[in-house]
Amino acid sequence: MNNRIYFINAFSKEKFKGNPAAIVFLSEKRSEEWLKSLAAELNQPITTFIRPKGGNNYQLRWFTPINEIDLCGHGTLGAAHVLWSEGFSSSESAIYFHTQAGLLRSDLSGQQIILKFNIKESTKTEVTEKLKRVIQLPIKDAAWAEDRYILELENQDMVHKAVPNLEAIKELDGPGIIITSIGSGKYDFVSRVFAPKIGINEDYVTGSAHCALASYWGYRLNKKEFMAYQDSKRGGEIKLKIMGEKVELIGDCITLLKGELYN
Repeated sequence: MNNRIYFINAFSKEKFKGNPAAIVFLSEKRSEEWLKSLAAELNQPITTFIRPKGGNNYQLRWFTPINEIDLCGHGTLGAAHVLWSEGFSSSESAIYFHTQAGLLRSDLSGQQIILKFNIKESTKTEVTEKLKRVIQLPIKDAAWAEDRYILELENQDMVHKAVPNLEAIKELDGPGIIITSIGSGKYDFVSRVFAPKIGINEDYVTGSAHCALASYWGYRLNKKEFMAYQDSKRGGEIKLKIMGEKVELIGDCITLLKGELYN
């Protein structure tokens, strides 16, 4: 396990879809500078660093190419996928990740991975001039979800075609914004996520954003289970279940490459 590195695609059954991540197993503690440098060198949306803590417990940290972040859904999904698919952890047992966001649990159901995260409660907020500057489209509704804004647009086509003002996003509180609308077909809602402050102009599939979207659409649709689609260039599907103060994020993951990290 130690010093192994994997490249995965999360929230997808297809190669080159979903959200890519590098999953790095560490045999020893590394400096902050080393972790940041490797994440910048790999230049993936997220590099996940894993250190064993005994049994099915692991320390997890996530880095964008420029920053460490507190929570990453697709980086956690990728870590769980590699641990199970490579036989490092028993598929009969849950995996526990010790992170800056607290203790996270992951379970395996068939080929799909279930992540249990805290839900992010959303509160309706005024559509201010600063928010209007972010996107040159009518904003149907807006909410603040603990650490980011959610902007609801009229329909899925608007979400798909939106070209946000990244400089205006940088002026807002939080790491970025979510735009969303009611979905069509099998999807209850769709979304896109932009986070230029942390080096990700547009994220491909964002687990942490769906912790907020579950709350937002739960109120509007009066539902606790959803099929969601993140309408980025690569695209990805997430099943969601609200379980009290938790939300289950359910998705697929595949491995593209694996190798060895040299000191």
